[in-house]
Amino acid sequence: MIFDRPTSSELIKAVMDFLDTKIKDELPPHLAFKLRITNNVLGMVQREIDQGEQLSEEVIKVMSDVIKSDDLTTKELSNLIKNGDLDLSDEGLKNLLILLSKNKIAVDNPNYSTYKKLIK
Repeated sequence: MIFDRPTSSELIKAVMDFLDTKIKDELPPHLAFKLRITNNVLGMVQREIDQGEQLSEEVIKVMSDVIKSDDLTTKELSNLIKNGDLDLSDEGLKNLLILLSKNKIAVDNPNYSTYKKLIK
């Protein structure tokens, strides 16, 4: 990588910390709520930068065992399910869908209670 520190993830974290510690208390409640939404979105971007490649590789590895195709995408997976080429009687598909959901939630909302149950 040609880029030195701070990394993209570190820059996002710095912005989030600044907004939380310096700006949040100066805002009226309706804007403070919007700031929380903004920080949640920034957190998602940061987690995708930090973990996205690894989480995607995990899913693609399992997906390659379920989908016998060169097109290892969620779009192809959904088409195969929609067309009846794959169904939930296939344990591999069940495991893939659980992993896919778990890895997406790891980025979107790792504090989600169901996610916490899944990772235990």
